[in-house]
Amino acid sequence: MPRDAGFRLSANVRDGSGQRTARTPDDGRGGMTHAERPPDPGRLHTLDDLAQAFTRLRRRGARKGQVQLSVRDLSARTGKAPSTLDAYLRGTRLPPADVYEDLLRALGIPVSDLRPWLDAWERIADARPTRQPPDRVTAQSGGKSALLGGSERFLYRLAGERYRASTIVGVITGDIRRVRDADVWVNSENTEMRMSRFEEYSISAIIRFDGAKHDERGRVVEDTIAEELARKVSGRAPVAAGSVITTGSGELAEQNRVRHIIHVAAVRGEPGEGYRQVADIGRCVSNVLVEAERLAAVDSVRSVLIPLLGTGVAGGRLEPTVRTMVASIVDHFTFHHEGGLRTVYLLASTEPEREVCRSVLSGGPFLAAPAA
Repeated sequence: MPRDAGFRLSANVRDGSGQRTARTPDDGRGGMTHAERPPDPGRLHTLDDLAQAFTRLRRRGARKGQVQLSVRDLSARTGKAPSTLDAYLRGTRLPPADVYEDLLRALGIPVSDLRPWLDAWERIADARPTRQPPDRVTAQSGGKSALLGGSERFLYRLAGERYRASTIVGVITGDIRRVRDADVWVNSENTEMRMSRFEEYSISAIIRFDGAKHDERGRVVEDTIAEELARKVSGRAPVAAGSVITTGSGELAEQNRVRHIIHVAAVRGEPGEGYRQVADIGRCVSNVLVEAERLAAVDSVRSVLIPLLGTGVAGGRLEPTVRTMVASIVDHFTFHHEGGLRTVYLLASTEPEREVCRSVLSGGPFLAAPAA
């Protein structure tokens, strides 16, 4: 038997067929010890290598009755959400340096042996290209529409004496990364409240990437917003459609003057089928605005930016979605407005989105002409 077969020969016994089988020695608790050799960190060069090493370490650290140490065990030891650790353990993402070290300690690597493992992290990080999130595109009639190059604002006042003169419904066009005049950004999220990968085409990916902390090479070293969201939703996923959870804004606070991110469950995923827009987008908007009013009361929030929920990869129809969202905004300001929130912006990232938003707002019976 090869020396690296995964366990150490300690005794040869005959089974019922007369064949010799190998067993590991008893660990004193009625189970078998995990005598698999620890992986050599000097041989780790890729994320796949690291994932295999993590698997071997988890097998070595398994408790009685386990094949390998569970993600929940590691979550308890490191204080990180299982959903966050799972991506690191499977090799889909390189953990930030501090989380990586915490994982190694949780997996039984003594402090005296950490140096070659930290060198391996540097080696893997250096070998991976620095990646920026791509420009967002949205599906329209089976095709894709590019992001608008510039940024414009179109403002509309609510008509009627019941509304305050300062109450505004607006449209901001172009790339969300250019927006610096909204206190709160809304993230259109799935019912698992699992943010998009950095490389994906979505608002969620942009918020996650730009809100994270980066090193001098542009690599993410702390996945700030996604990890906070994972902590808050831990054990409660999936959440009901329309649910909202608020997190901090990470580095977006300085870059874009954003105070809070409201994550709303506006799309639902199906294995093998992708995502689809939830049935009640109006409820999503209403819940977002109630939460924004709460933030207005405690943190002087005055404005909120909402993307067109579920119209990207989830394939929601653009015009019906915008009409539903505008109706919910008007309904909120008519019946539920508590006075703190002043401005609600819709984000129109592409030319079709801009045209539909302006058409719906200009033609709305409750909306006056564009404000100056």
